[in-house]
Amino acid sequence: MKNLKLTIEYEGANYHGWQFQPNSPTIQGIIQEKILTITGEKVKLIGAGRTDAGVHAAGQIANFRLKKDIPLSNLWKGLNSLLPRDIRITDIQQVEDDFHARYHAKSKEYKYQIFTGMILSPFLYRYVYHLPLKLGLEEMFAAAELFIGKHNFAPFSPAVRGKKNAIREVFSSSFIQQKEMLNYRIRANGFLHYMVRNIVGSLIEIGKGKLTKESLVGLLDNPQRSGLVAPTAPPQGLFLMKIEY
Repeated sequence: MKNLKLTIEYEGANYHGWQFQPNSPTIQGIIQEKILTITGEKVKLIGAGRTDAGVHAAGQIANFRLKKDIPLSNLWKGLNSLLPRDIRITDIQQVEDDFHARYHAKSKEYKYQIFTGMILSPFLYRYVYHLPLKLGLEEMFAAAELFIGKHNFAPFSPAVRGKKNAIREVFSSSFIQQKEMLNYRIRANGFLHYMVRNIVGSLIEIGKGKLTKESLVGLLDNPQRSGLVAPTAPPQGLFLMKIEY
């Protein structure tokens, strides 16, 4: 039995996230279905990150086990011929038997795009958060650095508040400005549900002047106090960029 690793790109607007749902289209569900069509085997595709509905990926990693002896080039071509145009397998390779896409990941990197111009191109609306406002960029850029380090991120993920597994280490957190486009990049050893979108939401509130750096420091230093009040940033601006092993 082979352990196969896939590198996957997808545009998430038409899907209810990565994880299989019996009555909704998902990335995992559709790829598993196409593998079954080609090989006759029902497999369990293990993804490195469980992206939410509407979130995109430029470098999702997944692995599965296959009994059938089929050339990888044939499987790769067959999958891309059957998959919808908004999902593509960019690489396929056989890996060690114990490789696990999720548990063996050492870091993950996400990008979030914010467009602050007044007029949003119809070619961009599925890939950015349109926020036609004058934001306090200097304050946002400085606040982004507060997340670097090891913290309890429970306030930024309502699903895990009060649990012990909310500690994550952020290796980098910064903005790149390209005229009216703000690209936020964050890399960490792992992420909680909604964590990136809640971080972005809090940074936007700082840019609006509705939240202070001191309040973020208070949440990071004392995560058991009242939770984050900033709204969650919408999904379409978020991209899973890269997984490192």
